[in-house]
Amino acid sequence: WIQNKEGQSTDDAHGVTQGGAWLPLGGDRLHGGHKGFILGSIVDIFSAVLSGANYGPWAPPFVAFLEPSKNPVGEGLGHFFGAMRVDAFRPADEFKAHMDNWIERFRTSDRANENQPVVIPGDPERAYEKERGTTGIPLLEPVEKDLRSLGDRFGVMF
Repeated sequence: WIQNKEGQSTDDAHGVTQGGAWLPLGGDRLHGGHKGFILGSIVDIFSAVLSGANYGPWAPPFVAFLEPSKNPVGEGLGHFFGAMRVDAFRPADEFKAHMDNWIERFRTSDRANENQPVVIPGDPERAYEKERGTTGIPLLEPVEKDLRSLGDRFGVMF
């Protein structure tokens, strides 16, 4: 799901660092990439165009080896949060029953690695929440130092 700098599909992971790009979900059209493109477009439009942030090739890179855009079209990195009234689409109890079925179907899928559970959206976050509720939130030393300094400055115990 990578294209080289000439726009050709490649399985060379270095293609991205050599002027290429990651392709949308699914990769090329033959493998459903056009569907991934629209999903990526929706994320880009809702998260960036709508909020006034940088979008598309101007979005700040999420990997350290890429340089930020020299000519940004917006401000920083955008986010989008939304909510839906399920009962505007179908009865909520029917949706919940189908959602429970969806979850169960994935939970009982064959595992690619027997030592790793099948993960559905929210699982990693729930695990971290449970762990960090007892062990605390790990902070980098400079962040902890800044927070302690702010606590001292404003009389808030850290």
